[in-house]
Amino acid sequence: MRVLLFFLSLLNLLTTIFSYNALIYSPAFATSHMNFMAHLSDTLTEAGHNVTFLVPISEESLRNRIKVRTRHLINVEQDEIYENHFWEAGDELMQTVWTYVESPEKNKEKFKLFENRTIETCGLLIRNRKVLEILQNTKFDVSITEPLSICGLAYSKILGIEKTIIASSCTMYDHIMYLIGEPDHPSYVPAMQSTYTDKMNLYERYQNYQYSVGFIETMQNVFEAEIQLFSEWNISNWHDLYSETSLHFVNSNPYIDFPRPIIQKTVSIGGISVNLEKIKSEKLSDEWNNILYKRNQNMLISFGSIAKSMDIPIEWKSNILDVIKLFPNVTFIWKYESDDLEWAENIENIVFMKWIPQTALLNDKRVNAFLTHGGLGSTNELAYLGKPAIMIPIFADQMRNANMLRRHNGTISLSKFDLGNLDLLKKSINSILNYQKYSKNAEQLASLLSKQPMEPKETVIKYVEFVSKFGPFPTMDPSSRNMSKIQIYMLDIYFILFFSYFITLIGFVFTVRLLFNYLNFRSTKNKTKNKLN
Repeated sequence: MRVLLFFLSLLNLLTTIFSYNALIYSPAFATSHMNFMAHLSDTLTEAGHNVTFLVPISEESLRNRIKVRTRHLINVEQDEIYENHFWEAGDELMQTVWTYVESPEKNKEKFKLFENRTIETCGLLIRNRKVLEILQNTKFDVSITEPLSICGLAYSKILGIEKTIIASSCTMYDHIMYLIGEPDHPSYVPAMQSTYTDKMNLYERYQNYQYSVGFIETMQNVFEAEIQLFSEWNISNWHDLYSETSLHFVNSNPYIDFPRPIIQKTVSIGGISVNLEKIKSEKLSDEWNNILYKRNQNMLISFGSIAKSMDIPIEWKSNILDVIKLFPNVTFIWKYESDDLEWAENIENIVFMKWIPQTALLNDKRVNAFLTHGGLGSTNELAYLGKPAIMIPIFADQMRNANMLRRHNGTISLSKFDLGNLDLLKKSINSILNYQKYSKNAEQLASLLSKQPMEPKETVIKYVEFVSKFGPFPTMDPSSRNMSKIQIYMLDIYFILFFSYFITLIGFVFTVRLLFNYLNFRSTKNKTKNKLN
């Protein structure tokens, strides 16, 4: 017994010795972003590390959605200075996204609300000196923050954390590439908010470039405003804060995403939020089992939590109902936020639910297909669970996600405006439910992902531990970060070569012309001489 106690004590001591202290900064402003950061936190916590999850409460309604297993959760409460009217305006904005036509120019206007909210949240964090004092008393080995704000990196600087990691909950953010010196090729890599694939014509390449530039300018405005809040600590250069990061996690999987060049700092962890082991252990309630057994086929409909189904134009909703009536042997399960369902009365094969166990349903063989908005969370779940789908993106990165997954031939991609096209919607639903090629391709992709060489969780743990022990890595900062586009793409070299070839050509033409004139002169002279003779 004494030997056992000694062994357990020794094991506990070793666990303490080899654990690291990590700070994860995750403002409560969007569910999907919080969930991504929470999965990073849970992964490190399960590996035995001490994680402090720092959450400025940007939006009160998200407080109860913070689901993280760490013992050290610090909420930064709203104070009397904090403005709350932003989210009221945000709700109004979200109601317009259904009929909003995406364009680089309009996207910049739409993100003005995000700019104001991000800056206000950073100010909230800095004003709370009690939280700052608590964190300063903890020696952190590493900090992790999402690069949609400079606040997390600047705050880490105040706390004296030298080893920092940025983690993108979406695919690669356009502004990060140039900040960390990563190659940016809008000619064939779709921007985060782009509506195009990797095969673009001349006009589409120009538009894709504009999407990228627009997002970069938006984020620069945010960073310039945020960094002024840190003037008290003489922190003014937000460019260096990004270049000093040791690592960049990106919620992208190379076997799903568009191919693109990356630097050594960038590590793909796409699928980190898909816990297959947990999903496969989930059990559906009797209520759900009864629903799924009613008919031979079942189709799930969900447009996420930001753009709400209840805000879909009534003409489009009526059109969806008309299509549903054409498939009486299929049960349609629709995630819908309102109790106002008078517009959908007396339709037997539709079930409205305010909440659905999405992953459990997608993992169930009785659910044949999914109609989704194409948020990255749902996109990854589709890919890993092998479920065919109709993807109808609404805004932001959803168009890119839909185009990305469509390349693997397990989904059908439609425009949100196609919700008003009865024939196209009917054809698409019939195809996704009855054409085996979609389910076969979706299952093949899921099989590939289940056998990938490195699991996202394993990748996160190993890299965070490596950075905590050996970071930071200033020698990994590429020189391209301080080079102009002319230098990076060697346009100056090409110009010199072109100029030298041009001079050579001019010299050759001049010489030939001179020789020709000389020969012509000799010929004329000889003819004149012959005439005189």
